[in-house]
Amino acid sequence: MRISFTLNGEPQNRQVNPFDKATSILAEQCGQESVKTSCAIGRCGACTILVDGKSANACLLIAAKMDGTDVVTAEGLGARADAIIDRLRQNGAIQCGYCAPGLLISLVALLERAPDGDKLERQELETVLAGNLCRCSGYTALRKAILALSS
Repeated sequence: MRISFTLNGEPQNRQVNPFDKATSILAEQCGQESVKTSCAIGRCGACTILVDGKSANACLLIAAKMDGTDVVTAEGLGARADAIIDRLRQNGAIQCGYCAPGLLISLVALLERAPDGDKLERQELETVLAGNLCRCSGYTALRKAILALSS
């Protein structure tokens, strides 16, 4: 099957098996190092990408569903992630960095959904963190950094 999609603003045309996972297409065929296969069952968030502006687990997305979509990986966030990266750095919130790309994608999706000036609700924060497993941190610094983004 041939699929066409936009990846970080660049058109893509790929020959794939319709049931290949987006993780393998993006990482192996497209060279996106931020898209990691970890749990492969949609629980850890290491493979999180934006698909048509919404966060999605690439390990659960099949190639056939990628056709015609706009996909953004952490490599394609650019300035959209600058404030988030600064807050995470200031609060010592990232340690090994394995979870960072998926967390960045999830936070960009959350912040871009919120109307201008709205503060993040604690429940929204917990939902994002629940979908992004970090084995290094105790989440305290992550929570502090994320809440600082909306103040």
